[in-house]
Amino acid sequence: MTRLKVEIRPMRSGDEGQVFFLGEETLRPLAAAAGHPERFDEDRLLGLLGEASVFVAEADGELAGFVAVEREPEVVAVRCLCVSPAHEAEQVAHQLVEWVEGLAFSERAARLRAFVPAADTRSRHLYEAHAFAAMPAGEPPELVVLEKRLPEA
Repeated sequence: MTRLKVEIRPMRSGDEGQVFFLGEETLRPLAAAAGHPERFDEDRLLGLLGEASVFVAEADGELAGFVAVEREPEVVAVRCLCVSPAHEAEQVAHQLVEWVEGLAFSERAARLRAFVPAADTRSRHLYEAHAFAAMPAGEPPELVVLEKRLPEA
């Protein structure tokens, strides 16, 4: 498996359109594959991108992926992680998860949390490969909450 070297940086002015398009390109098919295409909501994606802290993975000036995180007391929560279909087999998602873990550790968070559509087994495997474990149900049934306890600084 090839590992594409990416630079991860905060989203900046001018990135919004590409980030939204990548989110739509990734999330719309997931909703359709789960049998609920109506669950993809452009307004909700726009709202998330406006409210969360968004970081992009860039390779040679091209957007390879992004992650949107929210901070809660003692928790950094991954609300959305998307990788360009052109870079799916290049470990971009792993680099984004590793980067967010470093962010959470630097902010002295006790836990790192991710919200994954129940039908998205690829994403569940990604987080499980990084030692996340499924939490008891409590979110809407279409979401799985995965969490990782972080070492104390």
